[in-house]
Amino acid sequence: MQTALSVPNNTPLAMAQHAEVPASTDDTPLSIVNRASKLQHVRGSPINALPEEIILHIFKLGVSCRNSQKRIDFAVLASHVCSSWRNIAFSCSSLWADITITTDNMHHVDGELPIKNASLLRAKEFALRSGVFPLSVRLKLFRTPNSVYIQQDADMIMNWLCQVLPRVKYLSVRCDTLQVARLVMEYLHATPMRTLETYKMKYGPTVLCFRQSLLPPPPIRFLFLAGQNEEQPAVDFLPKLTRVEVSGFPVPWSQWSLTRLTSLSINFMTMHDRPSIGLLKYILTINRETLEKFEIQGAIQQYEIPPGTDDLPTKLPRLTDLTLGYLSQWEAITFFLHFEAPALKHLRLCDISRPILAHYWPQDFKDGFNLSNPSLHNMRALQPFEKFSSTTLLEILAFEWASTLTIETLTLEHLIVRLPSSDRFLEINHPSKQFHDTSVALVYHMLKTCSRLRRLALINPEDCFIHALSMYPDGADADDTENSGPTPMLTHLYLASLCPERLLLFLKQRTENLAMERGPHVLDYLELATEPQDLGYLLRTIVSNHIDMNRLAKSSLVARWQGSFST
Repeated sequence: MQTALSVPNNTPLAMAQHAEVPASTDDTPLSIVNRASKLQHVRGSPINALPEEIILHIFKLGVSCRNSQKRIDFAVLASHVCSSWRNIAFSCSSLWADITITTDNMHHVDGELPIKNASLLRAKEFALRSGVFPLSVRLKLFRTPNSVYIQQDADMIMNWLCQVLPRVKYLSVRCDTLQVARLVMEYLHATPMRTLETYKMKYGPTVLCFRQSLLPPPPIRFLFLAGQNEEQPAVDFLPKLTRVEVSGFPVPWSQWSLTRLTSLSINFMTMHDRPSIGLLKYILTINRETLEKFEIQGAIQQYEIPPGTDDLPTKLPRLTDLTLGYLSQWEAITFFLHFEAPALKHLRLCDISRPILAHYWPQDFKDGFNLSNPSLHNMRALQPFEKFSSTTLLEILAFEWASTLTIETLTLEHLIVRLPSSDRFLEINHPSKQFHDTSVALVYHMLKTCSRLRRLALINPEDCFIHALSMYPDGADADDTENSGPTPMLTHLYLASLCPERLLLFLKQRTENLAMERGPHVLDYLELATEPQDLGYLLRTIVSNHIDMNRLAKSSLVARWQGSFST
């Protein structure tokens, strides 16, 4: 039964569209009347007057964010608004091109084998709606409370995935059991993927890099990246693959045949599965004409003594982005002595041993890294650890590595600097050595060597880094407004520290220096981050000390540290 709206004849159309429905009669359910009222408002919304092409463009913008789960949620949400939006969403193949499959939503019947996986059912529907559009697939195959079925579940997932692998352009696999990792490798080993552009494989936690080898050793190595066999190299098996990231699971480095890579990441390998420096040189050399980004953390084979420098270093002419994470500084030094990157712009160095050790063995390392701690001496991966110092590494950057001159963005994480003693440093006639600690002078000289440096990020820096940021250039006078700014002339500075006092020390020194310089070198952006429990104290202290953040930077942010900076 229809209900008429009581609207005066002279009521404007816009007002009539929003006129209220009179009280319902006895034979009209109230819920139906309320729904009709809401639908009238929706139908009169301006967005419904937009052409389908405009709405389709809005949908495409909605799935342009970097977060894959948000893209998936947006696609589902957009298709559930109304029938017209649903039809438009179904006509947009790219809206359904993101697929994530997990093992944490299996359905079982009386404890029998798994029969359904909710995320797999959704993946099949997404693949159908995407038509022939290239897919981005993410597999998260982790153990669950019902992990007895995880291998059968993974087998069911991979069996279906092989049907769509020929049009997958992005594939990410994360797992935490060797059985599942082997199963995935066997399927990938047998399935050509001629449209694959990006591949990521992560097995196990970061602490894996402290182990001697995988136990038990896997019967099949990561042949997927090396090629099916000697007659069919990986370059023919994966003709469009340009970005590779592998972590944890062993790779047959001697059989590596991938070329034309633009990005390569090798992370957190056991000591037995790390590439030697010779094999690493071979892999990078065959990709040097295209390689733009390289990352290696906890995966450089160690030397008992520093390698010789008789051989000329290998040049990587297109490399612009480099990340080195190391257990001892000699691993990073080994890389610097063997490679040059004349076009390098972004460098990230992190001492991964400190955060990993503190995370997995908090009781042993809560008071710092005492060399007498038996846990250190029982880990072969930490030998030689040179008192967890990065001093020699900074000296290499300051005096020997030519690529330091081209760096524009520098990130230093968890570095420890002891008193430098190299001949190169002792020979420097630097005024700062007379007034500051030698570790401060070393950090200052290293930063000053980066003559193009504009963006600097320091994570858990020691006091020497804070003092070095506020030092004057050589021979500068406080009244010389042209040359007396802090060195280097940064535009963006990011500081994160577990100790808020260090952040306050920087703010105090920076404020004093800018007061003397009359503000010619204000930062474009400044971000400070600390632990959530210390954020309130940091903000209160800034206010009580009358520190004007706008005086230090055109734009600034004080935030809680969550593992990365906001920008």
